Amino acid sequence: MLVFADVLPRPPVAPIVTLLEPVFEALHAGPLRATSAGYLPRSLCVTIEERVFERHGVLHLDGLRPVVTSEARFPSLHLARSLAEYAGLLRRRSGAFHLTRKGRALYEHHGMAGVHPALLRAHATRLEWSSLDGWPRVGVLQASFAFSLLLLARYGRSERSTTFYAERWLRAFPGADDAFVGSGDGSDEAALAAFMRCYETRVVERFMALFGLVAVTRRRSHGAQPQGLWPEAFVRASRLFADVLAVRHGA
Repeated sequence: MLVFADVLPRPPVAPIVTLLEPVFEALHAGPLRATSAGYLPRSLCVTIEERVFERHGVLHLDGLRPVVTSEARFPSLHLARSLAEYAGLLRRRSGAFHLTRKGRALYEHHGMAGVHPALLRAHATRLEWSSLDGWPRVGVLQASFAFSLLLLARYGRSERSTTFYAERWLRAFPGADDAFVGSGDGSDEAALAAFMRCYETRVVERFMALFGLVAVTRRRSHGAQPQGLWPEAFVRASRLFADVLAVRHGA
């Protein structure tokens, strides 16, 4: 059984924190006036993008380094801000963003060590993962997020490919790749490759990596590479992973 921390033992280092810590800092001082379109102020978005690029490079959801003219042009920040709303930590009211009572209490007492777990829960249970891409929904992929984390707890001490994790997930949930039939050239191999890429994107890049649970590196694989021609992702559990959750075995 996985046991998730309500408050982390130390300040977390993760892209989601880099994206939102400046927002919480600003809101702790007072409300932030939203733009006419209802987004965070452009100047704050620009500052956050520079900090994110310096610390993490280009985030997966952004694809390429964004030219930030608004929050709408910075997909990772828009997602992060939405997660903070889903988690009940901030809200927009009367044309301005405010911390909620819950958000202010967590931030004042624990900083981002208290905010991070709330965001992670919102990402896993409130966000519809398939809304961020064009692949089939495959609801079981998100519903079984804890199983993917159990795999990481078991194998994450060593660096392994995302294909390694996707294959083991598929053994536990056979037939999930059927939703990708018709991908590419229509072959079974193409359907499997599409599923592998979807797993890497939704589970590894936009969940585990976004929350700092894994370190991701990319390199060419010497073996078969179902994802195609791009360098394969290899992951290892981070130090933060052990802070975020623990595996409790039954008696």
